[in-house]
Amino acid sequence: MDQYFLGNTGLKVSALCFGALPMGPLQAGLSAEEGGRLILEALEKGVNFIDTAEIYATYPHIKWALERYGGPVVLATKSAAVSYQEMKEAIEKSLDALGRDQIEIFHLHASRDSEPLVNRAGALEALLEYRSKGLIKAVGLATHSANVVRKGGADPRLDIIFPLINRLGMGILDGGVPEMIAAIKEAKDNGKGLYAMKALAGGHLIKDVANSINFVKNEAGIPVIAVGMLRREELEMNLAIFEGRPAPSIPIADNYRKRAKVTFLCKACGRCLKVCHSEAIRIVNEKAVIDNTKCILCGYCSRECPEFAIRII
Repeated sequence: MDQYFLGNTGLKVSALCFGALPMGPLQAGLSAEEGGRLILEALEKGVNFIDTAEIYATYPHIKWALERYGGPVVLATKSAAVSYQEMKEAIEKSLDALGRDQIEIFHLHASRDSEPLVNRAGALEALLEYRSKGLIKAVGLATHSANVVRKGGADPRLDIIFPLINRLGMGILDGGVPEMIAAIKEAKDNGKGLYAMKALAGGHLIKDVANSINFVKNEAGIPVIAVGMLRREELEMNLAIFEGRPAPSIPIADNYRKRAKVTFLCKACGRCLKVCHSEAIRIVNEKAVIDNTKCILCGYCSRECPEFAIRII
């Protein structure tokens, strides 16, 4: 599999990045061993890049695989921390939980507001401090917003930008596909390392994986893409696509793509609305209702719900 340097970081990663979100409790809820076995197989077959986040709760899955794999692995994680102390605790937690002396990439997570580098200055300060100590290799920004990609791409303190991009434009904030692609180009021109999320639009493009991946590679100009995987068949298909081989077909039923569902426990508190980047949730008759044509299955709503009323099934 081809590998690429991420900007000026010196980090060389596989084109296929293993996205760990779906296997955690926000979605499938695989055990550490179940998820770890799939990650280990991916590592053994040439994937050297894993993306996770504090909120995904998949550190145990990744650690299970790392303990059984002898080769180098580039890890990227994220935290939605705002203050210096919150981010410091998040960094220490990741180092401990993953059994690592260094985290290669650490992002400001869910950077949705227009000025994350200002409003989360304390968190960014902690990331920069830990980078100076060598406990973080590169500081990044993960976002669904074209404006934030543009601002992050122009900030010399950041090394990596992790934007949302897919050919449907689903989940993109502050514009559509043209605006995001323009922002990505500016970031790349400024020397930032880039890898992409949500190329399959949270499963909406599951029946057209190869074309969707190639769109991000060719039109957006990002050859490194994080793809969430839960099954060996998905791994084999993605390996083939990223290695330029004929992809094995896997059965994709009409109901294969997961859906977000609200149960009777919902009390219409509205907290899920505040964290939904895709504006896919509204309150109807005193209950949250999810528009699955807009939902990209990030899982933030289920994490935020105090009643555990939202499920990804």
